[in-house]
Amino acid sequence: MTDSASLTDDTLDHLFRSSEGSQRIAYLEAVDLLNPNGLSALLDRAMIYARADPARARQLAEICAEAAEAAGAPSIIPRAIYTRAQTHAINGELELALDLIRFARREYEALDDELSAIRTNLGKIHVLNELGRYDEALEAGEETLRIVSALDGADPQVGMIAALANMNVGVCYETLGRYDQALDAYDQAEARFEALGIPDRLGDVRNNRGIVLVHLGKVREALTAFEAALAVWVAEDLTLLQAQTLSNIGEAHLALGDFTRGLNAYEAARERFETLDAGAEHSVLLRKSADAYLALNLHPEAISTYRGAVEMLEGSGMVDQRGRALLGLGAALTAQGNLEEAGDRLERAAELFQRAENVPMLVAVMLELSSLRAVRGDGKGARAAAVRALGMIDPESWPVEYLYANLRLSDLHLPDLEAAERHLSDARRVSELFNLPVIRYRLNSRLGHIRKLQGRRRESETLLRSALADIENLRGRLAHEAIRTSFLADKTGVYEELIELYLVGGDRDRIRKAFEISERAKSRTLADLMAGAVARKSAETETDGPAARIRALQAELGAIYNRYFATESGPPERWAALNRQVTELEGEISRLRLQTAGRQTAGFPVALGEPDDLAGSGPLLVYHLINNEILAFRIDGERIRLVRGFAPVGEVVGLLQRLAAQWERFKAGEAFVRRNLPALRGSANRLLEDLYRACFAPVEDFLPEGGGMTIVPHGPLHQVPFHALFDGERYLADRFEIAYAPSATVSAICARRPKTPARRALVAGLADSLVPLVEGEARRVAEQLDGAGIAAELLIGPNANAARVGAAAGGADLIHLACHGLFRSDNPLFSALKLADGWLTGVDVMELDLRPALVVLSACESGRSRIVRGEEAVGLPRAFLGAGAAAVLVSLWLVHDDAAAALMSTWYRKLGEGADRAAALAEAQQVLRETHPHPYYWAPFVLIGQR
Repeated sequence: MTDSASLTDDTLDHLFRSSEGSQRIAYLEAVDLLNPNGLSALLDRAMIYARADPARARQLAEICAEAAEAAGAPSIIPRAIYTRAQTHAINGELELALDLIRFARREYEALDDELSAIRTNLGKIHVLNELGRYDEALEAGEETLRIVSALDGADPQVGMIAALANMNVGVCYETLGRYDQALDAYDQAEARFEALGIPDRLGDVRNNRGIVLVHLGKVREALTAFEAALAVWVAEDLTLLQAQTLSNIGEAHLALGDFTRGLNAYEAARERFETLDAGAEHSVLLRKSADAYLALNLHPEAISTYRGAVEMLEGSGMVDQRGRALLGLGAALTAQGNLEEAGDRLERAAELFQRAENVPMLVAVMLELSSLRAVRGDGKGARAAAVRALGMIDPESWPVEYLYANLRLSDLHLPDLEAAERHLSDARRVSELFNLPVIRYRLNSRLGHIRKLQGRRRESETLLRSALADIENLRGRLAHEAIRTSFLADKTGVYEELIELYLVGGDRDRIRKAFEISERAKSRTLADLMAGAVARKSAETETDGPAARIRALQAELGAIYNRYFATESGPPERWAALNRQVTELEGEISRLRLQTAGRQTAGFPVALGEPDDLAGSGPLLVYHLINNEILAFRIDGERIRLVRGFAPVGEVVGLLQRLAAQWERFKAGEAFVRRNLPALRGSANRLLEDLYRACFAPVEDFLPEGGGMTIVPHGPLHQVPFHALFDGERYLADRFEIAYAPSATVSAICARRPKTPARRALVAGLADSLVPLVEGEARRVAEQLDGAGIAAELLIGPNANAARVGAAAGGADLIHLACHGLFRSDNPLFSALKLADGWLTGVDVMELDLRPALVVLSACESGRSRIVRGEEAVGLPRAFLGAGAAAVLVSLWLVHDDAAAALMSTWYRKLGEGADRAAALAEAQQVLRETHPHPYYWAPFVLIGQR
């Protein structure tokens, strides 16, 4: 009879491949393992697998249970059952695991094996804790420690049970938020493991201690503990434990504000979990990923991911994790304005944590409910919830919760400065224990605001500058452009506060500082993309899982876009159903791209332009909106001037809504338009004159007549066709050669890009029922370019497909795309151009290398963008500039085919004669006005970027 001598990898592989029980038993006998020692050795291996590959552990346990009778080894049966229970617990099948644990204990008791019977309590503690039955879990732990304390303390098995009981009890205390007791239990477990000389179990203790330290705000200590644990798991080749600890490392990095490292750790954990049968752990990672998306203001991705986590956790019985997922989902829904569902989810989370008597998590829910009530306008209810939360907290035991409760109450007490400052003082005192930038900027920004209201401007500036430095540092660590875009969404208040501070007094130095902060708040990610500080291309390879899944989803999305287009004027319910499908697919594609965000490396953000760093941009008119006021910075070289006195923002927004209604009237048909054209032109000009007075006239005295000018809009001013503004006699296009830019820094980057004569061009055209004439337009453009000595590759109809357009675009100096466009207002980077075999979205464009081409998009509304706080205009123009284009010509509203073709003909002729782009566009618009005087026809196109 042998023990484990025959237990080789080949032996195990043969067992795993065998499908029939009789074959397995025969094989075990053949290799001399069908005996108590042999099966015991197999179960020893199963226990190792349980911490690395739970599916194999379960399979091996089932083989041993099945062979126990033939081997004459009745003691193997309860041990195999208990091993199976552990693997089911890992997979979140908790009730089944608990039944198997009880069965194993009864079997051990029938065999009079007291020590093994009490050992089953270890699994029972873990499963009861996950099920939220905390009192029972702690009772099982106390029973275990009481029994083993009466046994032979020198017996290593007794010591091992005591150590594991201490550790499992510590996990219960951690789940309940009783952190001091958890740390005491871990200390006792660590002492016992050290005495037993079991290094991998020391890794368990370090990992669990790190989780508690994160809760206590001691994140750097926690990270050290996690990394020490990971080193143990790597040395022992324990895949499951590596994945669990990587998940914890990711959480610690996120708490430190290092989001790229955090997401990278989550991705590494996900890759390991996907090789294992560990569904429960995977669901926890899903919930943590959603927490990261929420922290980064990626609310649609957070909501979708939380929903997936909640669905997985509902079936697992993991009460604490389900409560945390419901809490996060409620917070994300509040941020998206879905208040009814948010309240329901938060109430459910509160019920779970209330039942568990988990004070810190219940406090977290109460603070989110306070935020929800504030959004609803229930200030009294919001304060009551926050006061209740603060009253539940012991600041020594739960410093993080104490800090956030005081921050919340500080916000809610404004404009009572004394009460607000008192809560901030309490929060600051606790924050000094942590010294974390994600907390520090919150404190400094709030206190800076209070100091500004108190008139203590110097102190306010110092505090706000400190908050801004932390925000910029955190943002600079983000590698994924979507994350950089979303990060500033809830932090623009710091920028606005500083601008307002610098505008007081109005001397030259303070105006320059106000302009500098204004630039920091605009199109930051686009500037970083253009400067190469953040990756444009996705990190996934052609063969990995996420890339293949993304390609499949994109094909499905393209098919739905086609139906979506055809349904826009159909039954509302049909349109709504397609819109839901589109939103879900876009969300899944975004989430898959975010999964690989950590694989990218963050670069240093682009240096932002002082006025004298903007050489080459030409004269700039840079707008900025604060509250309801419009400001403008007039910049020419090193000279800068601040202009005020514009109409209120609300008035301009009203005028823009009326102007959009004017463009809509052209959808009534050619006969209506011809019959009413003079009246339509008159009403449009009156609106354009009103807009001129509202958002341009105050700056007129500071502008030299004629020449070029780049306008940087802000907020809703991106919808203003400045070149078409009417002073009562002339349009601005008659007086200035106007280009546009998302920021002065972007304008400077575009200006510095090489501007060489066009030698190679791509011209693509795809007609459909909505744009039937664009293929003819494409042919005429190609002929015109060829006549000017520019080699134009013409792709028409079926040849205008994604592969050929993508291949031809690389290295082209000029790209002209004549096709239908789709603007996705709720997900603007999925705005798209229709090609023969699908849709070229903004996300796809970012994968191209277009440096430093001129791109012309004659698609309808190709220039429309969504204004995102902190990042400004997001849409197709941003995508093409981010992909390297030096300039983009796009349309702001639906274009008329004949008018567009005529304008393009003149535009290319003027370019061929040597005019710069802005001048060529101004001349083309003037020529078109002779035959099409209404601005609807001649004014939709704008030039963004290099002049």
